[in-house]
Amino acid sequence: MVKFIFVRHGQSKANETGYLIGSLETPLSALGEKQAHAVCEYILKVYKVDAVYSSPLSRAYDTIKGVAKTLGLRISKEEDLREINVGVWEGLSYEMINRDYAKEHYAWATDTGLNSPPKGETMAEVQKRVISKLTEIAKKEDGKTVLIGTHAAVMRAVQCYVQKLPLSLMKHLPWVCNASVSEIDFDGENFYIYKFGYDGHLAGLKK
Repeated sequence: MVKFIFVRHGQSKANETGYLIGSLETPLSALGEKQAHAVCEYILKVYKVDAVYSSPLSRAYDTIKGVAKTLGLRISKEEDLREINVGVWEGLSYEMINRDYAKEHYAWATDTGLNSPPKGETMAEVQKRVISKLTEIAKKEDGKTVLIGTHAAVMRAVQCYVQKLPLSLMKHLPWVCNASVSEIDFDGENFYIYKFGYDGHLAGLKK
């Protein structure tokens, strides 16, 4: 049995300024740094973390690095935990996307599970790479509590898989907020959700 503790990254500067950054780099905003501090305090108080993994993107890595530093643990960066690649929209403002790709963006925004950005990843592709990586990590870290720093689209893909929901129903799932915590156990065959998108530790830091 492995206990996965997933943390969505704190607010990024792209989140703050209205850009769709996808799998590109963007640092945490000032609020995101405060959220990262709050979530690390919560994780250290509630869980006994044995191992730490992260998306290679700095916004995810920097959100959980306080836990690893406090516990003297190395963070393993994993490409398969990175955010969805949104193709030609990467780095564009939502205003630009809605102006130049209105039809495509509406289709993706209203049915994310079954549509994909132009030249971008599908949610099925995201789900496949993430679940494969989690299964690999579980074999390596059997019996441990593993902290994972990752992203919102990744969490939607995980939620559909764990709850055995078709991707067509993803459009009905709420997005987890920045610096939220999800707790999921894996017994080698099945995943079990105990907490999803918890944000009680954020108090006045929610956005």
